[in-house]
Amino acid sequence: MKMTEEQLKAMIADTAKSIVESANVKFTEDIKGAVDDKMKDLLKPGGLKPFFEEPKKEDTPEAKGDFKCGFKNMTDFAQAVYKAELYSKGYAGGERGVDKRLLDIEKQMLVISKTAGTPAMEEMTPDAGGYLIPPEFRATLMEVAIQNSNLMAQCMLIPMAVSSVNIPYLQGFDRSSGEVFGGIKFTWIEEEGEITGVRPKIGQIGMRLRKCVGMSYVSNEMLEDSPITIEPLLSRMFTTALGWTLDWVLLNGSGAGQPRGILNSPCLVTASKELLQPIDTIYYENVVNMYARMWAKGNMSWFANDACLPQLATMSLAVGLGGAPVFIPAGGASGKPYDTLLGRPLNYTEHCRALGDKGDIYACDWTQYLIGQKAGMAGGQIKFDSSMHLKFDFDQMAFRITFRIDGQPWWPSALTPRYGGNTLSPFVTLEAR
Repeated sequence: MKMTEEQLKAMIADTAKSIVESANVKFTEDIKGAVDDKMKDLLKPGGLKPFFEEPKKEDTPEAKGDFKCGFKNMTDFAQAVYKAELYSKGYAGGERGVDKRLLDIEKQMLVISKTAGTPAMEEMTPDAGGYLIPPEFRATLMEVAIQNSNLMAQCMLIPMAVSSVNIPYLQGFDRSSGEVFGGIKFTWIEEEGEITGVRPKIGQIGMRLRKCVGMSYVSNEMLEDSPITIEPLLSRMFTTALGWTLDWVLLNGSGAGQPRGILNSPCLVTASKELLQPIDTIYYENVVNMYARMWAKGNMSWFANDACLPQLATMSLAVGLGGAPVFIPAGGASGKPYDTLLGRPLNYTEHCRALGDKGDIYACDWTQYLIGQKAGMAGGQIKFDSSMHLKFDFDQMAFRITFRIDGQPWWPSALTPRYGGNTLSPFVTLEAR
């Protein structure tokens, strides 16, 4: 029987479809078999490890003593992150792919940053290119931040395994009734007299890690053309700003979403100014009265605004109708400016309030201030992330540093002594003048 043209086309189409389907099945089976064989080879002893398998400790860069993970400096690391970001999206300039050194960081695990509202972290996905900074660079950031923060280094560190903890303390900040530790008191009785039971009272101070974030944008031209200047730009800017911020918050923090500074602490003692004392002045009597209100004077230091220096240097003690200077340096005007006041170290900081305001000068014992930090993280709780997407339309790389901390004085209130009336505290300031 003679076939029509339409029947011939239909037969050819059916035959071609059958051939293609058979070829697809065979191709799929061959590929699957090849992949299975390859995976078996990879998983054999000595084979290449899958990316998700945790490497042996001796294979990590840290164990080999390379805490920079092969990077020469922070500039080298920043450039590798930028090029890996380009490669992950197929942009020109990322032809060389992801630098192998990036895959060695944190035991060959990638960590990325997502936008708000999506998972904050995700492993094994270089979609956003947020590679962890090598351990040595993280440690350097934390070390410099502590060195720049004169106050933080003196505080009592509380490692926090979780985001919030309660720190116990013994109550008993009012001793006017003869009790200590909130209830311990001895009594004198006659023979066979009744003994009254006593017990201490325990209180708690709650601490919860607070987060502060700093961000900077670096142009592609600077990353590509200025490898000498980018490293100090990234490290010095963030570390100096972090130390500066820590000093400010320990003195002035409100306690609402941030650590509580001593200025807003319930245990702060404010020494009174002198009768008819002029504005914006500091008298020798002020300093003595502040010193008298200090608890544990052997641990204290002075902190003052730089504008207080002329007042401190020219203080005098009233003697009859005249007076006598308090400071008479051996070298006169050519001598070194005063580094001590009443025998205790004197420090100047711009974070103290303006001359004449409450908080322009402090007497402090920072061992009585608690600092909560996340325990078990390299470099403290500093995190360094990067992304090219945030300012992609401006051809800029965004670098973000995140720091988690909490702090507040250990004392819930000032101490009322057995006799004397005036309260005592490890943190004392002067009334506004």
